[in-house]
Amino acid sequence: MTVLVIGATGKTGRSVVEALTARGVKVAAASRTPDTAHHGDAVRPVRFDWADRGTWAPALEGASGLYMVGPYAHPTGETLVGELLAEAPDLRRVALLSVIGADRLPPEVMMADWERDVRASGKEWTILRPNWFIQNFGNAFAAGLRDKGALDLPAGDAALSFVDTRDVAEVAAAALAEDGHTGQTYDVTGPQSLTYAEALKTIGDAAGKDLTYHPISHEQAAENLRAAGVRERAITWQRGLYDLIHEGVNAPVTDVVERATGRPARSLAQYAAENAATWR
Repeated sequence: MTVLVIGATGKTGRSVVEALTARGVKVAAASRTPDTAHHGDAVRPVRFDWADRGTWAPALEGASGLYMVGPYAHPTGETLVGELLAEAPDLRRVALLSVIGADRLPPEVMMADWERDVRASGKEWTILRPNWFIQNFGNAFAAGLRDKGALDLPAGDAALSFVDTRDVAEVAAAALAEDGHTGQTYDVTGPQSLTYAEALKTIGDAAGKDLTYHPISHEQAAENLRAAGVRERAITWQRGLYDLIHEGVNAPVTDVVERATGRPARSLAQYAAENAATWR
């Protein structure tokens, strides 16, 4: 079996490549700028670009499985997932990365379109709906936490069951390499639900410093994103995601990771202990 991993250099893709190769699965690691270094015989770097259809067929060649991160940045990306699957007759099994609450997000957020097309594809499909990634604290939020000791977000005091991207990847690898996951939509979460204030206390304890969470309004968050040059469509996405947090959609804890992998999901405390130097 060979699995094409779209977004192989991204937040989940790198870990998906590792999880699949650990199972002995061959991987075609796809990205717009393929990484040709640090790969063994089990991984073949390939070029794939949602905006360049000429890259689709060569990337899919020989693949019977597909891990798919959708075309977030493409202006008409809502149709591309279905079009790609229609051009892949030899593809048998698909795992799509979506997000918790995808069917409750604004139309500008394309995940519901992608989910619909995957379900209608005729493939053996699994949809992964992860919660917010623990790794955001170690990359997107790291500079502010390290330099200012603070995080400003429009999440109020709502709780989230933050999930480790490595666990998302291992669930994806199980869905692609094993039977028993076809037709499933999995909400993938961590083992506990925490507010951002509680999460920063956990990280601060590991790093040995005080970290503060400042809840801000949706309007202030939008102004901050505009000042950073973020496009309006992406701002709408963010507002929709934070609305779900306020509605409690991100609070439940599931046992998906344990059922799929045979071990408990990684906790924020574990991640913080492993990466404490990041925030010092």
